[in-house]
Amino acid sequence: MGWLQKLKIDNFLLIMIGVVIVASLFPCEGIVKTGFEYLTTFAIALLFFMHGAKLSRDAIVAGIGHWKLHFGGVP
Repeated sequence: MGWLQKLKIDNFLLIMIGVVIVASLFPCEGIVKTGFEYLTTFAIALLFFMHGAKLSRDAIVAGIGHWKLHFGGVP
């Protein structure tokens, strides 16, 4: 049994820690920064779209029924 399995650290967590370390050491600047801003916005929009696309029609209709919550009212 490896030391990563004993600590219950999975590969995704290691990759996330590695990305944070690399981004801290080598921040992007200039035109590359603008490109990554657009890429990040697109990735987040795609994430929310894909999450919404997998909802069933019944779940969507049930969610619309909570219209007070969506408009900031008290449920």
